[in-house]
Amino acid sequence: MKYQILLLLKATSKWMGLSKAYRDKVFTDVVYPLFLNYTADLQIQVFSTEAFHASVSDVINIETENMEEYYHFLQQLKSSRIFSEEYFELQDVIVGMENGFRKFNDDAKKNKSFVMN
Repeated sequence: MKYQILLLLKATSKWMGLSKAYRDKVFTDVVYPLFLNYTADLQIQVFSTEAFHASVSDVINIETENMEEYYHFLQQLKSSRIFSEEYFELQDVIVGMENGFRKFNDDAKKNKSFVMN
């Protein structure tokens, strides 16, 4: 089963006060290598939303079939400098299952104990 995970982040004023060159360095030295460690199991994209949302500045979009690898990735991300130095706050995590409703409906048909509306 394929999962889509959205990590909703908010850049702090501490992050925004850093020079763009230093922010680039943090991404290059910390975030990008972490992403590379998980390319076998996670497809990761980063989106800037600060011009479109008042409380979410960035979204990390992750697609995977391996939730255990996602869990390891998230633990490492949360232990990284972008959180430990309070550059970002994790506002929310949204997880969806690709066509989850179809699997549920198929299981419900096979197992009469499910109640379908």
